[in-house]
Amino acid sequence: MTSIQANVNPRLLTKASRLFTGTLARMPISGGAPREILEGVREADWAPDGNDVAIIHDVGGKDRLEYPIGHVLVESSGYLSDLRFSPKGDHIAYVVHPFRYDDRGGVAVVDMAGQSKVLTDGYWGVEGLVWSPAGDEVLFSGGSSYSSFTVRAVTLSGATRNVRDSAGGLTIHDVAADGRWLVTRDDIHREAFGNSPDVKGEVSLSFLDYTQPNDLTADGRTLLLTEENGIFGDFYSVCIRQTNGSPVVRLGEGSAGDLSPDGKWAIGTVPRSPNQLVLYPTGAGEVKKLALGNIREIGTATWVRDGRHILLCGMEDTRGSRCYLHDLTGAPRAVTPVGTSDGIPSPDGNLVLARDGSGQWVQYPVAGGAGRPLSWLKADEIVLRWPSPDAVLVRGPRSELPVRVERLELATGKRTLVRQFAPADMVGSMAIQWIAMTDDTKWYAYAVLKQNSTLFLIEPSRGPKL
Repeated sequence: MTSIQANVNPRLLTKASRLFTGTLARMPISGGAPREILEGVREADWAPDGNDVAIIHDVGGKDRLEYPIGHVLVESSGYLSDLRFSPKGDHIAYVVHPFRYDDRGGVAVVDMAGQSKVLTDGYWGVEGLVWSPAGDEVLFSGGSSYSSFTVRAVTLSGATRNVRDSAGGLTIHDVAADGRWLVTRDDIHREAFGNSPDVKGEVSLSFLDYTQPNDLTADGRTLLLTEENGIFGDFYSVCIRQTNGSPVVRLGEGSAGDLSPDGKWAIGTVPRSPNQLVLYPTGAGEVKKLALGNIREIGTATWVRDGRHILLCGMEDTRGSRCYLHDLTGAPRAVTPVGTSDGIPSPDGNLVLARDGSGQWVQYPVAGGAGRPLSWLKADEIVLRWPSPDAVLVRGPRSELPVRVERLELATGKRTLVRQFAPADMVGSMAIQWIAMTDDTKWYAYAVLKQNSTLFLIEPSRGPKL
């Protein structure tokens, strides 16, 4: 017998702390060195006969479910997760998430001919999926917040039922042939901290239980944030607050981008299908909804320093991700090749720094032309800001604790440490997911993802009848 494994590098993304990308390998249970099979694999599952595996990986900005490896059964511009073979091997169940990397979505199955079907959909979050021993139902965990995750079941005809509730979020991981469950009860939350010109030392900037700091005004007094708690609905909340501790003001639904240079507008991306790009006034005024043409999914959206354009990265119906320049009136104009993402505009708006399809950072001219790779900027690093023409602020991967923020000179690759972040309480701390910082690096806000889980074994006689 052999096992499958991945030499993993965690990619801790928005609501995606369960995702890992690495090299798929096989190795004998009896010992020995692993034999590498394929790079860039995120998940895999053995077929019931033990001869081959199904995988999920990203190719050109789209997620693929393949079985056998190289044969595409499902392709998605969002992302796929939690693939599991049915006991008979005639179907693969998986979770389909319409937006990267947001774990909202539903449960689907695909047969060996590539015929797929969504069984149940519309959940705020879905994490964890298994088949019942009889193969007549798919069990999964989902709900309107992590603290309200319950185990549910859906048949191949789409009939759904609630199977087990819990005091706290419950995630199902596996079911044995005799019906025993492996589950975890999870306490997941995100805490935001930062400094302020008006308060000595670091202060709490959290709103509810899943706060994400996105941007700060230059004086460090106003914070733009996203609150993902489902109390306001399934599409999150764009909010602002003063860093002196005054109450939070909710601007509207969506995930926040950043603040306009004059601080009067905040970008919001509403994760409906297709995505909506809106501008919220931070004071009095009317909300503006921007036209997106054929773009259905937005990954990032950032103001250009002139205040008259927005750089957004997203996907059209039939293309992979790329970056577009939006003048706030007409349709967005593509400025980078297909396969690029995470774009950051230069201070003068003439260049875009973005990841290519391999994850390498490349500098592209907005007017068109070949990109220039930046070899000294690592693929797993995150560009926070482009504060001056000659340098960017970068941080290490979200899996890294503590996190270093460095000033990187674009011409020479010289690095200077600016700040180092680490949670005061390391118990349960998984990552510093988000960092907002002013150009002068004097003022900042950051968010710590925390998770404490308890593993349970549920016996059939004490749990639900399957």
